[in-house]
Amino acid sequence: MDTGGGMNEHWQGVAEGLRDDTALLLAVQAEYRRLYERCFRDDPAVNHRLPVITHAFRRLGRWRVFLLLTPWMLARLLVPDEPPDIEIPADWRPAARRGAPYTMIGPAFSLELLTGRQKAHLNYSTAIGHYFLHPLVLAMAPFPTPEAVFGAWNDVIAARNANLEKMRRQNPQQEEISRREFFSGGFRK
Repeated sequence: MDTGGGMNEHWQGVAEGLRDDTALLLAVQAEYRRLYERCFRDDPAVNHRLPVITHAFRRLGRWRVFLLLTPWMLARLLVPDEPPDIEIPADWRPAARRGAPYTMIGPAFSLELLTGRQKAHLNYSTAIGHYFLHPLVLAMAPFPTPEAVFGAWNDVIAARNANLEKMRRQNPQQEEISRREFFSGGFRK
C-alpha cells in the first residue's frame, strides 16, 4: 500500500491492484455491501430496496471521482492517485481505524480538484485505504429505484446550473469584473 511520505506518512492509498479503475469500483461496491450487511441490514431507517452501486465514474486530474449509491446515502467518492497534502488526524490513521466502528462522516477537508475546491470527508477502509466521501443525499426513503435517485440528483444539478446561468445573464459584467479583479490582485490574501 502507498503510504506517501512527509506530511502524508499516515495516508494509506489504494493497494496496487486497485489502481485499475474497474477493480477500484468493484472493491468499493464489495466494501459497502459488507457495511450494509454488518451495520444496516436491520436498520428501518434505510431504504432496503436500493442496491449498492457505483455510477458516473470520471477522472479529474489525479483524482478518481464517482457516485456511490447505497441504501443509506448517495455520495460522491474521491480517490486520489497520490497522497493529498493533508495532515491525517491521529484517530483516522490506519492503525486507529482498523477494527473501529463504521463512521460515515470523517473529518472535513477542502480539496483542490480541476473543477475547483471540493469539501469532502476523510474515510478509511482496510479494503480500500483512505479516500474522501461527500454525502449528497441522506434521506433515501422516497426513492423506489436507483434510477429515481440519479434522476432526482440530475434535477438538482440542472436547477443549480439554470440558477447559475440566470445569475450570469442578470449581471453579464460580473465575469469580466471578477477576471479584472483577479488579475489585478483584488483576490490576494
